[in-house]
Amino acid sequence: MPFFLENNPFLFILMSIEWDIEELAYRAMGKTEEEAEKAISDGDIDEAIFEKYEISFKQYLQIVKDLLPFTPLVQGGISGELFHAFVDVKQQRAIVKVEAT
Repeated sequence: MPFFLENNPFLFILMSIEWDIEELAYRAMGKTEEEAEKAISDGDIDEAIFEKYEISFKQYLQIVKDLLPFTPLVQGGISGELFHAFVDVKQQRAIVKVEAT
């Protein structure tokens, strides 16, 4: 892990949730998990979000964060913790999740 991430775990968490939100965006645009991962690696999220929704990725990120508390509660399989999450029902996994408060 790069030095600046080791010394700032909050930054690492923020970067992780942004990756998850990028995946959510591509999945909402109809891409498979594999296509979404490739698109994220290629770094085209800003253009793709604007073409589809005419907003910036920063705006999309905020909308997702604002909507997360309204998503269903899911229970972590190992920890048993409760999360609000956008889920992939077919694959039975969370795409974006935050701890329920």
